[in-house]
Order: sequence, then C-alpha cells, then structure tokens
Amino acid sequence: MDPRQANLQRHRLRMTLLSVVNSLLQSIVIGLYAASEATTWSIAAAFAAASLGSTGLFAIGVSAGWLVKLGDARLLIAQLAANFAIQIAFLIAAPPLWMIFLASTLITCTYAMVAFTPRQFTWLWLGYGAITALALFAGRDRFETPAPTPFNVAILWLFFFMGVRRLALTGAQFSRLREQLSEKNKQLTILLERNKELANHDDLTGTFNRRQLMQFLVEERDRAGRARSSFSIAMLDLDHFKTINDRFGHAGGDAALKRFCALTFASMRATDRFARYGGEEFVLLMPMTTSIDTACQAAERIRHVIASDDWRVTFGVDCTPVTVSAGVATWRQDETVEDLLARADAALYEAKRRGRNLCVAAAPLPIVVPAP
Repeated sequence: MDPRQANLQRHRLRMTLLSVVNSLLQSIVIGLYAASEATTWSIAAAFAAASLGSTGLFAIGVSAGWLVKLGDARLLIAQLAANFAIQIAFLIAAPPLWMIFLASTLITCTYAMVAFTPRQFTWLWLGYGAITALALFAGRDRFETPAPTPFNVAILWLFFFMGVRRLALTGAQFSRLREQLSEKNKQLTILLERNKELANHDDLTGTFNRRQLMQFLVEERDRAGRARSSFSIAMLDLDHFKTINDRFGHAGGDAALKRFCALTFASMRATDRFARYGGEEFVLLMPMTTSIDTACQAAERIRHVIASDDWRVTFGVDCTPVTVSAGVATWRQDETVEDLLARADAALYEAKRRGRNLCVAAAPLPIVVPAP
C-alpha cells in the first residue's frame, strides 16, 4: 500500500474507532439512566449491544480492509445510517429518554458536514426531517422526561458535555481541512508561478524565451505606434561558440552562456528586456530608445564588458576572452517586427564578416517617395 493510501486507511480506522468510543459513552449514559430508574436495564443492555455491536463491526471491517472498496463517502453513509436507525429505534422504545436519542441523531449528522457534498447533505437533511417527524409523531402519547432529580440532571449534563466534545472534534476536523487547503493553495500558487516562469523564460540562462520576446516586441511596436515614437533592439551572438563547445564540452558552453547573460543583466537598464533568440543568439529590447547611436552605445557597453571579463574564472584554465558581436536596429513607423529582426540580424552578420567582436548599426530603411 502506498503512503497516501496508508494514511487514508489510518484516518478511516481512527474515525471508526472514535465512533466506537462515542457509542460506549452514550451506552454509559443510558446505563446511568437505568440506574436512576428512568429506563430499564434491558433497554440499556439492548442499546449497548446494538450501538457497540454496529460500530465494532465497522471497526473490524475497516481494520481488516473489507470495507475499503466502499469508498469513504459510502462508508460514512453506511455508518450514519446504522447509527441513525439505532437512535430512532430506541427513541420509540424508550420514550422517557427521547430527547437523548433525538439529540444524538443531530450530533451524528455533524460528521456528514465534513465529507458530504451540498447535494448529499440536502438529502440527509430532508431524510432526517421526515424520519424524525414520523418517529416523534408515532411516540407522541408516550413521551416524557426523567424526574429532575440531582442525579438525572447530572446525567443530562454529562450527555450534553460529551455531545459538545463530539462537536469540538468535528470542528477540529474542519480546522485541519482549512489548514491543509491553505497549505495546498500556497503550494499551488508556487507551482503556478514556477510554471509561468518556465513558460516565459529560458531554463538554462534565466532570460526570456523567444515566444515571450515576440510578445514583448509586438507590445512595444503597438505602444510606439500609438505614441509616434520608436524603440531599438540589439541582436547579440557569442563569437566562435562552436570552438568553446569543442574545447570545453557542452558543460563549458552552458557555463559561457550563463556567464554572458549574467554580465548582460548587470550592464543593461532596468527597463530593457533580454531574451534568448536561439542557440547562442540573444536579443536585447530597448524600449523608448529612439536614437540608433544611443542603442549602439548600449550594445557597445555590453560588448566591452564581455570582452573585458576574466573568463579563466568560468573555465578554470587560461583561455582567450569570449567576445560577442552585435547588430543594432531602431524601429521605424509601420515596420513589422519580423523586418526589424531581419535588419538587426543582417547587421549582426556584417559584424561577423568584419572580424567579430564588433557592434554594427543596421542600415536605415529606404525612404519611399510617392509617385507624382
């Protein structure tokens, strides 16, 4: 049995044994009333046999695993039905104690509050009303109450005192359920945030992924279009990345990518967005950067930081500095996101062609002169 099922089985057995204890306590109360001559010893003995016998059988069945197939809901319904039938039978059989048995049925119903659905509880409520109404009507001419002697009053107090205990146990169950639900909600919130992060971020570098980048670009294009302003992007690519992988393995390549991203994060503005475009290619989105010169300065700052870093710390051996090439483009009105990326990519290709470790500005869009 797996741990979850074992825990559920322990809970079922604990609750069933609790019902045995409740039956024993109520049997003691009925026995005390028999001692005060409010009812007969035969009634007390019959109630003890019926109540303890039914709860005991349920406890044996649960402990042996015979009743597991019923499921928790059906098991609880069976237990409630058995207890309810016994209480109603003795309500009619022992009229002087009718209030005791009627109150017991009410307290028993509180267990259903923990496990029943609203629909199930509605049917329980209607059934409870119908059956108790018939029982009270059938015994209406024989009902009475025990003489209010000090002993009988003490027994009545004891019964309700134990009834409050049963209600407190039900309340404790609700409290535990609330705590468990609160804890599960916290865990679910953490998992949802983690899933959201995984959906929007690159798992290796912690940067935004390509899908999120495209969303950012579309949003920034729409904003710039409404404001009649502009923004810029820089496409960055690690130089000779295949050589890094060949020399240091994929673990070394991953370390280089993570170090490059960490240095870039430290060098860019808080409003910028940095994303992995694919492989060793990354895109830096610079909102409200309208000048290509300003955008080139930002990309040049990152390029210089990368080239100046002591990469021996990353690889653990002497090596040539890792460098990066960049292509920068500034968005123009009515330009598509794809065209903007294409211009930045062309500028990046030009930086590679010129010898790498360079930042190159994209060629401006041609000016279209309307035909006369």
